[in-house]
Amino acid sequence: MDVNVKVENFKSAAVDALVIGVFEGEESTRSGIVQTADEALEGAIRRLVDLGDFEGKHKQTAILYTNEEVAAPRLAVVGLGKSDVFDAEKAREAAGEIACKLRDLGAKTIGIPTPSDAPPEMIQAATEGSLLALYQFNQHKTEGLDDIKELDAITFLVSDEAGRSSQEDAAALGSAIAHGTMLARDLSNQPGNKLTPTILAEKAQSVADSTGLKCEILDLADLKEQGFGTLLAVAQGSEEEPRFIALDYVPEGEERETVVFVGKGITFDTGGISLKPGKGMEEMKHDMSGAAAVLGAMQVIGNVKPDVRVVGLIAATENMPSGTAIKPGDVVTSYSGKTVEIINTDAEGRLVLADALGYAARYEPQAVIDLATLTGAVIVALGNLTAGMMGTSQDLMDRLQAAGEKTHERVWQLPLWDDYDEQIKSNTADVKNIGDGTAGTIAGAVFLKKFAEGYPWVHLDIAGTAWDMKGSSYVPKTASGYGVRLLVQLAQDWESKS
Repeated sequence: MDVNVKVENFKSAAVDALVIGVFEGEESTRSGIVQTADEALEGAIRRLVDLGDFEGKHKQTAILYTNEEVAAPRLAVVGLGKSDVFDAEKAREAAGEIACKLRDLGAKTIGIPTPSDAPPEMIQAATEGSLLALYQFNQHKTEGLDDIKELDAITFLVSDEAGRSSQEDAAALGSAIAHGTMLARDLSNQPGNKLTPTILAEKAQSVADSTGLKCEILDLADLKEQGFGTLLAVAQGSEEEPRFIALDYVPEGEERETVVFVGKGITFDTGGISLKPGKGMEEMKHDMSGAAAVLGAMQVIGNVKPDVRVVGLIAATENMPSGTAIKPGDVVTSYSGKTVEIINTDAEGRLVLADALGYAARYEPQAVIDLATLTGAVIVALGNLTAGMMGTSQDLMDRLQAAGEKTHERVWQLPLWDDYDEQIKSNTADVKNIGDGTAGTIAGAVFLKKFAEGYPWVHLDIAGTAWDMKGSSYVPKTASGYGVRLLVQLAQDWESKS
């Protein structure tokens, strides 16, 4: 779908619908674009408010038919809530709500009148909210396709040239971020037979080719030669070969600080020998959502080009039960040389991340953030609205917290005290891959901490936010794409703090 900015009086815009945001309160229709639109419609918006049919409450919508008072046949009003608490997240939600409403009515084109001094962050937010709310995953359907409705274009109608440039930049940024998020959703929504580690690596190469990123892909032979022992241990039960993907964005000019994103890429997780229950196992196609977020973020990074070096690492494999699969009690050696006793083969995500975190040290990074659908325990603790965050650098966690507040991809810090280290001590190897059954989310992070040495590190457990995320009009019940906007915001903010 096309998103653009055009200098045009909204009264003459040839679109299927105009969209006007209205704040809650008595004075909401008596100033700015709302008043101008109301006058053009001979007081129709004011009458709607006076009758009590529309109050401007957040995400409330109403459709007015213009009777040729303006060129567009419809004028849609959407509630923005109270002006004193309006922010970018409310703009995303309101934009997403009305975009879907108009799409379902059959509109193909939308015009959004905006003042020339509209804050760029609100234009960006409205773009993100609209595109993300309109997302649909229909790739594997063959029936009912003719009934699917789609918008073709959203145009911000700016009043004069003075505001055009900044609004174009904001809309372009919002579009790039939304498309990176939708890429992550597409990848996470793919069934395991349609997204193997090999196919994921091919997609990463395609993203690199289209954005100018460097890309290195390690195949089975490379992984054996370089000693990716814990990744290979998980992979050995599957007929599908593993892949390790490294994407690298290097800004032009002098050397910059380096931030590394690491994604868990279990393209399907049966639990291995420690087999999961059958009910709901189909959702384990989403177990590579961390990898999807990293790849989506790297696509955005390649397009928006922040002033910091960004590396994306993805460890990809299936976790399958077979005669060659790892068994409880086995001991394997990681990339960093530490040995791991396997207690439960369903704690496989931390194994593939162990090798990836060891590999990350070669970049001498100033920050490493891993994202993984690691534990169901994080859902018990935090639900589906925020990711669990643990790490070794309070500064890095504070940066992520700030980025999460801007994007509404929020994180919540959990403790990672050394006292928890006792949970993963093994009588046979250096560490074991699960704890004592308590504080499961923290135990997973404690394990990862052993392999995240020599750099500031943060772990994000996104098991609760990767799919079936609650509470937003622009996030579907399927894959959310959580993490893309968070990581991109962190990278954008990094240059101002370096």
